[in-house]
Parts: sequence; structure tokens; C-alpha cells
Amino acid sequence: MKGFSIQMGRLCWLPQIGARRVLGWIILLVLGLNMIGCSILLKSQPEPPPVAPPESGLKEHQEIERMQKLLMEKEAEKEVQQQEIERLQKIVAEKEAQLRVQQARQQDQAKTLQETSSQAVHAQVKLRRLATRPAAASTIAEAEVAMENLKSSQFTESEQVVQSQAQRLLNTAAASYAEDNYVVAMEYAAYARGFIDMIKNNRAIKMSDSRRVITPFEVPIPLRAATNSNLRQNPALSAAVLGVVKKDSPIIAEAYQGDWLRIQTADRLSGWVLNTLVEAQVGK
Repeated sequence: MKGFSIQMGRLCWLPQIGARRVLGWIILLVLGLNMIGCSILLKSQPEPPPVAPPESGLKEHQEIERMQKLLMEKEAEKEVQQQEIERLQKIVAEKEAQLRVQQARQQDQAKTLQETSSQAVHAQVKLRRLATRPAAASTIAEAEVAMENLKSSQFTESEQVVQSQAQRLLNTAAASYAEDNYVVAMEYAAYARGFIDMIKNNRAIKMSDSRRVITPFEVPIPLRAATNSNLRQNPALSAAVLGVVKKDSPIIAEAYQGDWLRIQTADRLSGWVLNTLVEAQVGK
């Protein structure tokens, strides 16, 4: 009887145990379904849009970018300016070197002119000593032959001016010779020969395409200003003006370079004038 009671007690507990297990499975199933549902809901929800930076932060960012761009532009401009400075410095250095060479050349030319001036004085003295009738006739004849040789080619406008001065001097030489004034005849013939040689040498330099140099006259030529003329520092229209030579002022032509004459005024001022602005000084 006792054993039966025990068996009956166990049988009574069986439904309770089965119910608990079923309840546990139901709870687990509900929990699983909840988790799956949450997961599905999480996946199905759209991603939140990116949070836009505050308006003040955006303006700051734009201002920084603008400043960086300006800085880059300034750097590029600075580099260009530096290159331009270097280029100008190079040009200045080249010009200074050319100026030093030019100054050295001018010093050499001034020394040569001084030496030639001294030689010209001796040449004039020699002319006077040799001023005999045959010597004067020979000097005039040589100048006339040289003049005829020039006429084999057509004169340019500038050459025509110089040729006219040379012819005027030759005529004066011939007139002095006719008056038995052989000293004056030889001097004027020498002046004419100087102008003739000027045309001849300028033609030779032009044909050879050589650089024109200052060429002293063998005998300085007395002239006078045909009009008020600018006395320039160098043989160029762009050269500095040292002064003005008044019309009819006596001058001495010491040398030439192309169409320019290096002259000395009565007050010992030296400079350059165009050959078209002077004329031969003949007579007293």
C-alpha cells in the first residue's frame, strides 16, 4: 500500500514537470522570436543621415581654404617677382660691364687723340717747311685724283655734304697756289684730303660690315658751325648734350666716326656734332 502511494505520488508530479518544461520552451521561444524581431527591425531601419557641421564651423572651414589659396597665390607671385629681380640684376650687371668697357675704350681713344693732335702739329709744321711750288702742286694733284676716284660711286646725302666741303677746300687750295701762297695751298689741300679719306674709310667700313671706330684726321680741319648745333658727349643723337655751338663759331675737327665729327671749340670744349651741321672755314 505504501509502495502504491509512492508510485501515485510520482505519477502526480509528472504532469507538473511536463508543464514546467513546456512553459520553459515557450519562454525560450518567445525570447528567441523577440531577438529575431529586434534584429530584423534594426536591419530594416535606415542609417541616420550624417550630422551636418554647424554653420559657424562650415564658414570657418571655407575661410581657411580661402586663406590657403591666397597664400599659395602670394607664394607664386613672390617667385615670379624674384625671377624678374634676378633677370633685371643680370641686365644691370651686363650694362655695367659694357659701360666699363666703353669707358676704357674712350680713355684709349682720348689718349690716341692726344697723340694724334701732337702729330698733327708736327704735320702742319712739316707742311710749312715743305711749302715749295712743286710740293704744293703735288699735294693738290693727289687730293684731286682722290676726289675723282670717289666720284666713281654715287654719293649718299651725308657723303655729298662732306664732298662739297672737300671740294670747297680744294678750290681754296688752288686759288692760294695761283697767288703763290704755297703754305696755305698745301694746308687747304691737306684739309680736303682729310674729308676725302673720311668718305673713303666710311665706305670701306660699311662694305666690310665692320664696327665703326674713331679715326683721327691726319691734320685737324678748321671749320665753323653752319647753324646752332648741340655738342654731344658721344657720336649719337641719344647722347648727352654738353652744350650748344653757336652759328658761325670757329671749331676744329680732330677726328670722325661715321657721320659724326669730334670737334674742339674755341673755349677748349670737346664733343661730337654731325658733319651736316658744319662747313669749311676758308679765308680770314
